[in-house]
Amino acid sequence: MAAVPNQEGHGRLEEILKGVGDLAALPQVVYKIVELTGSTMTAAQEIERVISVDPGFSTKILMLANSAYYALPRKLTSISEAVTMLGFRTVRQLAMTIGVFEMFIGKNDASSLRRRTWWRHSVDTALCAQALAKLTGALAPDEAYTCGLLHDIGKPLLDRYAEATYEEVNVLVEAGMSPLRAEERVFGCNHAELGGAAAHRWGFPEDLSACIRDHHVEKPESPTSRLAITVLANEMAKRIVAGSGPEGDSAEDQEWKSYPEWATSVLGFDEARLAAASRACAEAIASKSAMGAF
Repeated sequence: MAAVPNQEGHGRLEEILKGVGDLAALPQVVYKIVELTGSTMTAAQEIERVISVDPGFSTKILMLANSAYYALPRKLTSISEAVTMLGFRTVRQLAMTIGVFEMFIGKNDASSLRRRTWWRHSVDTALCAQALAKLTGALAPDEAYTCGLLHDIGKPLLDRYAEATYEEVNVLVEAGMSPLRAEERVFGCNHAELGGAAAHRWGFPEDLSACIRDHHVEKPESPTSRLAITVLANEMAKRIVAGSGPEGDSAEDQEWKSYPEWATSVLGFDEARLAAASRACAEAIASKSAMGAF
């Protein structure tokens, strides 16, 4: 079932949400990008206009677009060229990535190891989700990428609301408490609950908000391909980065059984397809270095 805070936790959640609203946590361009879900030229022209208003943001987009990751035949000099060469959906994905990066890291958080670790995991999860979507055809790859990128947005929001107390979460985790339970003990809610509630308040589509909210629910009432991809991408990203991905597996049967059964079932994964998915995710994460950023 969906995650529902207890009465005391709900009160704390509302308090934090008020703070989140005051912080204006997300850059305005991210709101616009989420609104522009189509792939028509009208939407492409609109995203071009929105991005071009901010020269600094445009520069970051072009820096990523010109990275080795995309291997373009010539250097791009404008957002219009980027849309023409890479396509609207790719440019939208780049803009979303940079906008969420600014939310995670912020202008004064360059030295925050904790937030940078969260950020790197979010990008890894986004790349894994995109790879799973391409492999299964169960969701548009760019939509899967967005779900993966935003799944942990509650973490920097918790950290920004009361940064000093997040150290209390780490202390409890080091003492053996699960991270979610530790967040609930310290904040009265966990990052998934806060992230889902914030996404809803920001006017994000309900299926995206629900995906953020429910990505730690053990047995969701209405499992979807979107949620299954996000859950598996989250877990695969953790394992691959920790060294327990396809190259390091010594007990594939154990790995197969340890993934959420409902998620593998929704995507139609047997052991062989799961192994193929894990390899695809590992390759996606390995390609990240070619972006030359983050």
